[in-house]
Amino acid sequence: MSFCPVPWNFQAIQNNGCIRVCCQMNSTDERGTIFKEDGTPYNARIDNLNEVRNAQFIKDVRKTMLNGKWHKSCQRCQSEEESGLSSRRQYEQFNWPKHTLQWAESITQKDGTLDLNKSPLVYYDLRFGNLCNLACRMCGPEDSHTWYKDHVALEGPEFPDTHGVVKLEKNEKGRWITDHYDWHKSYKFWEQLESNLINIQHVYMAGGEPLMIERHYEFLEKCINENVANNIILEYNTNLTNVPQRALDMWVHFKEVRIGASIDGYGKVLEYQRYPAKWSAIEKNLRRIDTLPNNITAWIACTVTTANVFHLPDFMLWKLEQNFKKINSSKGKPIIGYHVAHRPWPSCLRVLPNEIKKQVVDHYEQKKIKFKKYDDHIVKEADKILNGVVKYMNAKNEDTHRKWFIQFTRDLDKLRNQDITKIVPQYTALFKRHR
Repeated sequence: MSFCPVPWNFQAIQNNGCIRVCCQMNSTDERGTIFKEDGTPYNARIDNLNEVRNAQFIKDVRKTMLNGKWHKSCQRCQSEEESGLSSRRQYEQFNWPKHTLQWAESITQKDGTLDLNKSPLVYYDLRFGNLCNLACRMCGPEDSHTWYKDHVALEGPEFPDTHGVVKLEKNEKGRWITDHYDWHKSYKFWEQLESNLINIQHVYMAGGEPLMIERHYEFLEKCINENVANNIILEYNTNLTNVPQRALDMWVHFKEVRIGASIDGYGKVLEYQRYPAKWSAIEKNLRRIDTLPNNITAWIACTVTTANVFHLPDFMLWKLEQNFKKINSSKGKPIIGYHVAHRPWPSCLRVLPNEIKKQVVDHYEQKKIKFKKYDDHIVKEADKILNGVVKYMNAKNEDTHRKWFIQFTRDLDKLRNQDITKIVPQYTALFKRHR
């Protein structure tokens, strides 16, 4: 079974404004980007959002799914499911139970063309550029403008993105800048989005850091003023370093607000991976979120990487010890929400040598004992998470990327005055061997 409702009810916009089928395709060569016949990508800054919905690439994805096969661009979900991990496809099937294969067949031609009148856009994934106050290890300059300085020091002032090569330039204050990620300032985009308010059921917002985007507050206000807010689920992926009061004041008007808090550990591990975050500030906001009204739910969205793989079980135990009322309160995700980093390679678990992978396995088996004091469903969930990470890690060896992992980590540590071996002492011998 490969069917997913996303190519039918959903539209995803990348940080640079390019429109793609799904964010899970980011680890493939074309990164899920939808191109025009002339080879240029559709972009939300200038293009008609409805026209994109029957572009050739997304039609091919639909056609493949209707034939019961995995599209090559869906390999991340396929790989995760084969590893025993929960995939985005499964998550969306749960979220949209009425959007079934039979429903899709009834509104789709054999070549994948969708009847737009029978399937208006109800679900948006909006990545509001790269304005962000953090420069996380698993991200890069396309994800956060705070990365610019370090990227220039490591790689130079250029980097590739789905729409071409981005060249950074210095402004009059000596700061590196580009306008390639300002698509969310486009009047045409907001006009199209807000003309569809009556149909919108779910808006997922990320960045960058979405709570830093001024225009999105105008959108929320319009939803409230047009009396459609109570029909809409807002979902945020936020680093939780700052939660403005005006956001809290608006959220109470919406049907539901879901907050995915991008937190990958506690203390020094979190500060290492999500540089230059301060754990004390994030923990304070996490506890603040836990006291909000009932229409607001939250969960910890942990990215498992080479920097926190050994820390993961301790982080899970820490979360359980907090006895949060709201955060990960559902039985479906009683501990944390998580996913493994597929890219960039320095963050991917598959670059680790076999002797360290074995240490991860042994470490997890020892830590599993500490979950035994909890209810059976917690024990089962902990086993599922840890076993899924191990299965993904061991499914393939990416030895050719290991030198990059070591050199990149060492170079970035030097720039940031950090040291991976103080965060993950299990790597000490590995890094000594590759001086």
